Amino acid sequence: MSENEDLISSLYPPPPPYFKFFTEENRAKLEAWQKDHDGKEQSVPEPPGELKFLVPPKQPEGTHYRGYGSLWSFEDKLPSLEDSGWKKLYESVDDQDTSRAKIHELHKLTDSLLLCFLELIGIMSIEPQQFHVKIEDLKLILININHILNTYRPHQSRESLIMLLRQNIEQKRSEITEIDKTCDSIRQRIEAIMDQDTGQSEVVEPSSEKPNRQAIVSEILTNFRENSQ
Repeated sequence: MSENEDLISSLYPPPPPYFKFFTEENRAKLEAWQKDHDGKEQSVPEPPGELKFLVPPKQPEGTHYRGYGSLWSFEDKLPSLEDSGWKKLYESVDDQDTSRAKIHELHKLTDSLLLCFLELIGIMSIEPQQFHVKIEDLKLILININHILNTYRPHQSRESLIMLLRQNIEQKRSEITEIDKTCDSIRQRIEAIMDQDTGQSEVVEPSSEKPNRQAIVSEILTNFRENSQ
């Protein structure tokens, strides 16, 4: 195998070895095992053998779990800065606060950010080796700004959903309008053809019955609407 093939094959890890246990036969065995142990008082820790790989794992105990090197909460909420290990530089702002209060705090943090940046420039011109202090201050201010902006996530989700629903409504209305235009065009063409045929039939067979033009047009348009849905 060439070096390029080794590189490509190592981009993604192979599937876990227990994937081969997910067969129809094992699923039937698991269902039979669950029926046998359903309703029994004694607790069985897990199915025997390879059937245990077919049972989803239980939720870890506690309120948090660790995944991909980060600590996550089971409760779907925005963690506070204190819980994340950062100092809060603004007054209490949460999802229940008004937008005016959040904007006021963002303005103050932005002013502090600009001032801290100017101080960083001054330190770089006088004592460059002390730059890391202001870098940490800038980082802390930016994290506080980001945390306030994240409180707008529920509002953003609602507005995005409203916008998506409005786009779908407008699309449906546009489709209905196009269908109505097509129906009107078809109706006009059918009536023109029937007028032409009626004139010819009157010349050839004056005593023949005239066709019910409105009923024929309605039937054709009804079939067209049903096929277009």
